[in-house]
Amino acid sequence: MSEANANNTNCAYQYTVKRGDSFYLIAHRTGVRLRDLLEANSNIPPARLMVGDVLCIPYGKDAQTPAGDQPSEPGDTAGDTQGNNGGMSTDGPSVPVPSCPPNRRTVVQNNQTAADLMLRYGLSYHTLQTANPGTDLEDIKGGDVLCIPEENTPCTLPTTVTLGENDTLESVAITYNLPVASLLRTNPCLAPEDFTSGTTIRLPE
Repeated sequence: MSEANANNTNCAYQYTVKRGDSFYLIAHRTGVRLRDLLEANSNIPPARLMVGDVLCIPYGKDAQTPAGDQPSEPGDTAGDTQGNNGGMSTDGPSVPVPSCPPNRRTVVQNNQTAADLMLRYGLSYHTLQTANPGTDLEDIKGGDVLCIPEENTPCTLPTTVTLGENDTLESVAITYNLPVASLLRTNPCLAPEDFTSGTTIRLPE
């Protein structure tokens, strides 16, 4: 059994891994970014996460205890189009989403990325892009308005994919809405650091 990093002073609290957990699911439940969770627990390889392991849950604007196990709905979060903006800057351009119901719209917070929103609401990249046509998800800014669908849009995954210049194990997991552990199992000859530009990987069926 692995313990949380003893010298990590950036832990909001510790979390004990349960059956069925993965780094991706724990990040989603606790409201922290996947890469922050991985960095805070660099002593635990993602593919070797075991029941009983104790993880460090890092501090973050959206960090929350996993008791509810559900992400907040867009209409209930500070900074949405309804209610106040929680002190967030709204200098960025507002992205129009005319076909999106008002209660499914959310205002992007400063320094928030598309990956943060996908983890927070359990959405795939395909779903978020489909709901926000014409929006460059790689260039969203504080104050932009995005549509947050209730459910994921079905998407046919390719059997294999060749990684691009900035692709990593984490970015592939987020893009295809897949657990990191399943990607590593499907590519047993690759270590996490092997997920680099030019590498062709298999996607889980």
